[in-house]
Amino acid sequence: MQQVGGGAEVSQRVHGAPSLDPVATLPSSANPAGVLTGSVALAPSTRRPRVRKRAYGRRLGFAVFTALSGALAFSLLTDGGRQTRNIAPLLPTADEVLYWTGLRIDQVALSGQRFASDMDIFDAIDLTNARSLLSFDSTAARKRIEKLPWIAAASINRVFPGSLDVHVTEREPAALWRRGDREYLIDATGQVLSGVKPGTYRGLARVTGEGAGEQAQALLDLVRRYPRIRERFEMAERVGERRWTLHLKDRVTVHLGADREANAFAALSSAHGLGKLLAGHDLIIDLRTRGRITVRPDPQRAGAPTALATQSQARS
Repeated sequence: MQQVGGGAEVSQRVHGAPSLDPVATLPSSANPAGVLTGSVALAPSTRRPRVRKRAYGRRLGFAVFTALSGALAFSLLTDGGRQTRNIAPLLPTADEVLYWTGLRIDQVALSGQRFASDMDIFDAIDLTNARSLLSFDSTAARKRIEKLPWIAAASINRVFPGSLDVHVTEREPAALWRRGDREYLIDATGQVLSGVKPGTYRGLARVTGEGAGEQAQALLDLVRRYPRIRERFEMAERVGERRWTLHLKDRVTVHLGADREANAFAALSSAHGLGKLLAGHDLIIDLRTRGRITVRPDPQRAGAPTALATQSQARS
C-alpha cells in the first residue's frame, strides 16, 4: 500500500478517526503503513452487526409474509379447511407426474385371443386408473383378465418406456350345454364360455340338464373309451344332478345308474348279449336298478316295434 503524508499527518488522521479507541497506542512512525492497515481493518467491524441484523430481518419478514399468504390462499380455496377434498382435482396426482415424465402407457400389444372380446380384455386391464408403467399393477390386471369366461391364463410384460405386452391363452370348447331353449359352449371343467345359437357347433358333444356342465367331461372321457357307444352318441342328459341318461342314434335311450357308468358301458359294448341292442331303434334300455336290465320299446314313438315289448334279465 502506498504511504500517504508524514508521521505527524498520520497521527492527526488517526486521532481524528472515530473508529479508534482514544487510549490506543500508535505504532511507530517507522511503519506508517501499519497504521493505515490497522485503520482500514478496524473500520468495517463497527458496521457488520447492523448489516447482519438488517439481512436477518428481511429474511424473517419474507418468511412471515409467505406463510401468511399460503394460509390465506388455503383458507380461500378450501373455505377455511371445510372443502379440502374439493381442490384435489386441481393438484397433479403421482400418475400425472409420471405421465408427464414420459413413463405413460402409450401402447398395448394384445395377442392370443380368438373368441374373447378385445374390449373385455382392455376393460380388465383398466388403463383409465393407471396410466403410467410405474403405477400399473400387472398382477391385479392379470387376475381380472383371467376371470373372463374365455381366458384360461394371461401374462403381462412391461416394455419401457411406454408399452404393455399382453398375451392370453383361451379355453377350448369341449361340449354344448343345453338349458331350456338356449345352448352354451363349455370347456372341460364345465366353465360356460359363451351362449351360441341353437344348432351351431354340431361337431361338439351335447349335454343337458342341471349340473351337466360340471360333470360332462368325466362322462365324455368315458364315452371316448368305447367306440361303439361313441359312434352312436348324440346327447347325454343329467337327471336329478346325480345320474345320466344317454340318447343314442336311431332313438335308443339308455338310463344309467348313479356312479355305475363304466360297468354299463362295458356291457353295452360287448359283441353279444346287451351289446346287440345298440343295433336296434326306438328302444329304452333301463340300467338304473343294480342286477336288473329292462328293455322296452319307446311308447312315444308311433312306429315302435312290438316284438321287444318288455324284456327283463336278472343278474347276480
